[in-house]
Amino acid sequence: MESRERQKLQRANRFGAGLSEWRARRRESQLSLALDANVSQRHLSYIESGRAQPSQTMVVRLCEALDIPLRARNELLVLAGYAPLYPERPLGRAEMQSVREALKRIVAHHEPYPAFVVDRQWRVVMNNEGAARIVSACLDEETVMDLSSGGALNLMRMMFERRRMRPRIRNWAQVGPRLLARLKREATGDPTSPSTGLLSEFAAGADCAGPASEDLEPLAPTVPVELLVNGAVLKLFNTITTFGTPQDVGLQELRIEMSFPADEETELTLRALSS
Repeated sequence: MESRERQKLQRANRFGAGLSEWRARRRESQLSLALDANVSQRHLSYIESGRAQPSQTMVVRLCEALDIPLRARNELLVLAGYAPLYPERPLGRAEMQSVREALKRIVAHHEPYPAFVVDRQWRVVMNNEGAARIVSACLDEETVMDLSSGGALNLMRMMFERRRMRPRIRNWAQVGPRLLARLKREATGDPTSPSTGLLSEFAAGADCAGPASEDLEPLAPTVPVELLVNGAVLKLFNTITTFGTPQDVGLQELRIEMSFPADEETELTLRALSS
């Protein structure tokens, strides 16, 4: 009986510490989190200090209030002594067919512009022909293999590839810092994100300090990637689409990266490449 109580106390302490870390990461005070989760500040203080054992419902409520990713919610549930609540189903599973079909329609509809579907590790799990044409025009098969893990091209590794891809990005001084900023934003929002490792890997050798602050012009709405392809400079800007209110870990982590032409010349070039 004493051992069971000790285990219960240990779970409460581990969960309380984990919750406190996420609250600090989200820059929330105990009071603001208590208000958002509809719980008293005193009870929240007891939970974080390990003096109170939260119910499964309370764990979920606190995670929702802090907008914690589903993968991390499962980890917090385990810390509190509960089973993971959110499944992680591979995209190839039968029950994910409707998701696969939706993704296929989205990327196919985006032709002739490039579109990639990437997972949390930045691996390309699906793409359209427009994306395949850009990759094959910029990289040889050997380089693509070097940038692939588990048979999937890593989109971020491709962008930072030094020998073939980076020399094609004519405005790397502007694009590089923004890619690093995106990795940093994801790493800051979730320290377990693979973006943390990629940020450490790329930051030192990115060669993209950018212009001095006094030289900055007013920011444009977008920063197109100026990419040299087959003798033409394509100017592309990106949008990112995610699934709304997913209840699957892997589905929440999928992102659809779609490129659009930033000028008429790029529009004509992409259509010519497709034909």
